[in-house]
Amino acid sequence: MNIIDYIKKNKDKTFKELPFNEIDNLILSLLTYIDFTDIVPAFKSKKIFLQEAAEKLKDKKKEHRGLFIGNTFKMLQIMKDTKRYQDILLYNYMKVVNDDMQFGALTMKLQDKSVYVSFAGTDSSIIGWEEDFKMTYLYPGASQKYASVYLNKAISLLDKNIRVGGHSKGGNLSICAVMDARFWIRKKVKRISNFDGPGFLKREIESKSYKKIKPRIKMFVPKESIIGMLLYNTPDYIVIKSKGLNILQHDAFNWQCKDNELIRDTQSKRSKALQQKLTKKLEELSLEERINLVKNLFNIFKTNNIKDTKEIKIKEIFKLIKEFKKLDKETQNLLTELLIIIFVK
Repeated sequence: MNIIDYIKKNKDKTFKELPFNEIDNLILSLLTYIDFTDIVPAFKSKKIFLQEAAEKLKDKKKEHRGLFIGNTFKMLQIMKDTKRYQDILLYNYMKVVNDDMQFGALTMKLQDKSVYVSFAGTDSSIIGWEEDFKMTYLYPGASQKYASVYLNKAISLLDKNIRVGGHSKGGNLSICAVMDARFWIRKKVKRISNFDGPGFLKREIESKSYKKIKPRIKMFVPKESIIGMLLYNTPDYIVIKSKGLNILQHDAFNWQCKDNELIRDTQSKRSKALQQKLTKKLEELSLEERINLVKNLFNIFKTNNIKDTKEIKIKEIFKLIKEFKKLDKETQNLLTELLIIIFVK
């Protein structure tokens, strides 16, 4: 079964009857893919029940926030009619998209007064993906800085049991937020969940601030993980079963679960090989070369008036790669493979 099947199966069970688990964690991490603008309050004292927010959203135009928004909207509409989720309070909703970043976050309070802070993954905008690629040379980036600002503002002195999580880039931002949070907030965070999110530069993984929170980080990746293999991440990640192909492995609605857990699997040779090739190439490139590579790639997108990844097809990718005349063949091939896997479904 997938997470929607899990919601239906356990719809009448409270968190006292069935304790919060990793599947619930994944479900809440995905809610930030939904555009709650003008529905969920943004840093006001007011909060709104999940059931009420879902009802209001039915009459609102659904904007595409990520690759899987349709299933997330469907999931929310099922959640609103369940005893388990309908009384979750939603608040502190943020959505920021500008020339520097694409950022989203949402705070939730469960019936047991525990708090879940979810950070949004990358949407389909080119600016969102450009920000991800900048992680190969820049830390902290605009969204990473904003993540800790958000967490510091979202958590109150009375909040005790705090979980932070996110899917895709949201997983990376969850770690960033806690790493750079105020000391008293960092101490309150019980679990940090990274669902197939990209990693960090080597110096960040080896930093004191990362090592302090590392025991609380739990990372999940699908068997054919691509996004989660980018940059350096915690080596003890959990591999799970996914029914999707290529980038659709990344779609959390293809992830399989049984009872109260995501089903474990073994990482594929292809995923491991891609990780090794990317890591090797990153170590070979100087800082200036990384900056120029990312700059040139996204200048090509802009020159071809490509503003959204949904516009990218296979023929466009080969057209883009041909413009990298100064790159060596190995880099061209690696970049071609990566772009096809990520952007062509």
